[in-house]
Amino acid sequence: MLIKEYRLLLPLTAEEYHVAQLYMVAKASAQETGKQVGEGIEIVRNEPFVKNEHGLPPGQYTEKIMHLKSKVPRFITAVLPESALQLVERSWNAYPKSLTIYENAYMGDSFHLSVESMHANDRGTQANANNLKNSELEVRKVDYINMSCSDANHKFVEGEDPRVFRSEKTGRGPFPERWFEASRVCMCAYKVVRLRFKMWGIQTKVEQWGQLYGLRGPFVEYHRKLVCWMDEWIGLTMADIRKMEEETREANHKKLLEAQPSPPIS
Repeated sequence: MLIKEYRLLLPLTAEEYHVAQLYMVAKASAQETGKQVGEGIEIVRNEPFVKNEHGLPPGQYTEKIMHLKSKVPRFITAVLPESALQLVERSWNAYPKSLTIYENAYMGDSFHLSVESMHANDRGTQANANNLKNSELEVRKVDYINMSCSDANHKFVEGEDPRVFRSEKTGRGPFPERWFEASRVCMCAYKVVRLRFKMWGIQTKVEQWGQLYGLRGPFVEYHRKLVCWMDEWIGLTMADIRKMEEETREANHKKLLEAQPSPPIS
């Protein structure tokens, strides 16, 4: 199993990030669903929880089905049936702590992917924000992610470039590469990713691809969006977010339903 801890520095408070992340997930989910026929995110459940097996305090539970065919590289699709190119995402959000677990029916216990997160008003200085065991700390690799840093694998997109973005509502920005050294507002999202893909011949390659392109890449891309969408989510309430999530659920369901092939005419 490959364990990495990504530390994302952002020009927000941890309190603002709670709403910002939920807004970003809902909006990005709506944008992605339907781009490719039959692909996207199906929201199955979105409800409060109290009891859970992970020792988390009460929060919000979500369950989604992710249809991913075009996002999976050829060296993986070559050895898996099309029915396996689907993940079930289960997430327990007890902010500032959260846990997301992904499951694949075809792979079963041979596949494990989880993202354990803690969010704090600091600059990524906590040595063990997610309280990992010593055995995990020994193999954990820490990777700092700076949204404004040039990255050959994740190029900047026009309209979603924090280096030139300025928030009209907050006055924050632009954010040059070393923005966090001078910014009065800074938080860190500590995300511990555990990935295991047990399949002979490609395990190491899949785990490395998954960490770099399947996880680190989206962390960079979607947090750039989150910051550049600041004027859209700033000031929203949790009631506003829940309404948006329900609208997204209904819209995604309709898109995926329309993409299903029509039954044959008898």
